Amino acid sequence: MAADPYTPILTEAGFAAALAAVDGGFQVDITHVAVGAAGYTVAVNGAGRSAAVALQDERQRVAIQDAREVGGGQTDISFVLEDDGTSFYIREVGFYLADGTLFALASHPTQALMWKSDATRSALALELVLAGVDPAAVTIVATGPALNLLMTEEFARLLEGQAQLSLVAFQTWEAFYAAHSIYPNQGGPV
Repeated sequence: MAADPYTPILTEAGFAAALAAVDGGFQVDITHVAVGAAGYTVAVNGAGRSAAVALQDERQRVAIQDAREVGGGQTDISFVLEDDGTSFYIREVGFYLADGTLFALASHPTQALMWKSDATRSALALELVLAGVDPAAVTIVATGPALNLLMTEEFARLLEGQAQLSLVAFQTWEAFYAAHSIYPNQGGPV
């Protein structure tokens, strides 16, 4: 298992599908994410792939709602788990191809990804890195609309704007101090 307990492990079937796509000049589509309650160490073979064909305790499978390619084979994936009346700790995650093939999975024997409550829908965002296959052989298919759960670029712009405003405020206070030998709101003669 990888150092990060929720780093997806490519399955043998997923690898074979991606290889066939490269050889055949087409792409395979990852369309769904499944979550389950079983926690375990994903067994891998000498090539670092899993022979698993399903999650051990799948509770819900949903379409990928939003996908944003980050680069280097990484895609930010967002999806919504429906309020189906069940509660459980999410301890396993699977990424499925359009034909139902388990492409990759992640689990941990003791650590949970999150609690899925029976009282509400749950929106999740995960990063999928296609390191064991040619990323050009795989398409992440999103049904939309965008969830914007992993807004790396948007948050960076927001933080940049906040930093600029803070710098302007600091410069204004310093200019006031230079002119009056006192900072605003400190009291005393101005």
